[in-house]
Amino acid sequence: MKKLITRRHAIALTATALVAAPAIVKANAPYKRQLNMQSLNSGEKMKITYWADGEYIPGALKEINWFMRDLRTNTTTKMHTGLLDLLHEIDELTPSKNPLYTMSGYRSPSTNAWLAAHSDAVDPSSFHMRGMAMDLTQDFSDPGMIYRVAKKLGRGGAGFYPNRHPFVHVDVGPPDTWVHPQSGRPDRAEEYDREQAKKEQG
Repeated sequence: MKKLITRRHAIALTATALVAAPAIVKANAPYKRQLNMQSLNSGEKMKITYWADGEYIPGALKEINWFMRDLRTNTTTKMHTGLLDLLHEIDELTPSKNPLYTMSGYRSPSTNAWLAAHSDAVDPSSFHMRGMAMDLTQDFSDPGMIYRVAKKLGRGGAGFYPNRHPFVHVDVGPPDTWVHPQSGRPDRAEEYDREQAKKEQG
């Protein structure tokens, strides 16, 4: 004999479903990755969702490429999505509510060569030329904060430059850490190229 569902029983089942619903909705809610940045050189600001529902957003990536352009030559490159994810994660892990204050993203070969000729702090084979690096800060009262977070993550290069205007370099090349006047390993670019060649060969 089938059990009849009374009106009271139906109301109870509905209430139970409503209580359970928020957890289900939350579990299925789309996850987004955002970047909140301000260029200390151009003054431009950007707060943008670049990844949502499991995919990178092409239009947003183009906007980010322009934001991170070489300001000396006004040229762009395709910024590495791994770098964007690293910046997003660093921002999530720092206590600061400030935007990521960017200083140098993409560098054309000519810009990097000029900087390397005028400073021993610039790597001639810098990952900036590959769209894989960013120089930035966030909390001016604790300029080493981003360095500590990036060092703990260990997902690429992290260098701290505690000079007159302190900043942190992060990249998604082979893992390495340093504090200026020390520098990163000079063979990191070659190491990255070897790793990529191995992946392409299967």
